[in-house]
Amino acid sequence: MPFIVDAHTHPFAGPNVDLTGVVRKKGDALTLRFRHPKIFQKLRSNMHDVTDLMIADMDAAGVAMAVVQPATGGDIGVVPPNIGGGVDGVIAAVKRNPKRLIGLFTVADDEVVYRRTDKGRVTRANQKEWAQKIKHWVERDSLKGCGEIVGFSRHSAPELIAEDLMPLMEILADHRLPLMVPTAWTQFATALYHGVPFFVDDLAEAFPEVPIIITKMGRGYQFIFEIALAVAYKHVNVYLDTVQAPSEHVTRAVRELGADRVIYGTDWSSTWRQSNLPNGIYPNTLAEIDKAGLSESDKAWVLGKTCAKVYGVSAADA
Repeated sequence: MPFIVDAHTHPFAGPNVDLTGVVRKKGDALTLRFRHPKIFQKLRSNMHDVTDLMIADMDAAGVAMAVVQPATGGDIGVVPPNIGGGVDGVIAAVKRNPKRLIGLFTVADDEVVYRRTDKGRVTRANQKEWAQKIKHWVERDSLKGCGEIVGFSRHSAPELIAEDLMPLMEILADHRLPLMVPTAWTQFATALYHGVPFFVDDLAEAFPEVPIIITKMGRGYQFIFEIALAVAYKHVNVYLDTVQAPSEHVTRAVRELGADRVIYGTDWSSTWRQSNLPNGIYPNTLAEIDKAGLSESDKAWVLGKTCAKVYGVSAADA
């Protein structure tokens, strides 16, 4: 049995939200805030920890560990933490399950769930405050990196997006912490042009010591995948995760980059879990990896060894 690590999860949800019949497929989750705004609002408010449910799913599929990050819409640390889906929720979950979970913080503003905003990003004005906060999360709480960032720029031009991210990158570079950058669309009010990772070229060039994970490889959209792949091909500190990527994209990423630059992930959350029923999110995503036709050695890297390398863990830690 290979050592499997799910490198991309958000195990927090609003209380008693039944998505049966509401989310049947990926597109239903994407458009939930438009089709069912009351359900969406309930799902994103008063969030609580559902890591026990995720770990049960992991156990059933033979997944050893998972990388956990805050849920956007659940207080991610911009304001004093008081809701279960924020950084405090991640810290508490990791403390309860230290052999199973790897914790991340993130940087954004909860308002981006409903409207476009960059109010929560790291700037020159608040950089010292964020640096101290991140120092505490790393040294006191043993968090291992920065999860997906949203609402991270005021701009659409790649070089200006990168400029907006420089204050955050400087902090991450001080600690050699990984950063996750989302691609394509999100369920939230984020700009689609922020999901096209041209700007990662500038970030990776300026900060080769920071591992950058381009998540989702474009969610199956060929033009975004090609950009993500080109950026990763150019920079050895750039990785791709497999969330919602078709098997043919995984195959090509491994062939062109090497399996030690590709990371298995599911985006485990209540909405994506629901959209993967009845089979389940782990059976479905692991089947997609199987379809990629990788060698056993390459599959071992994609399923766990690459993530373990990036976050400094091993099978012995599980």
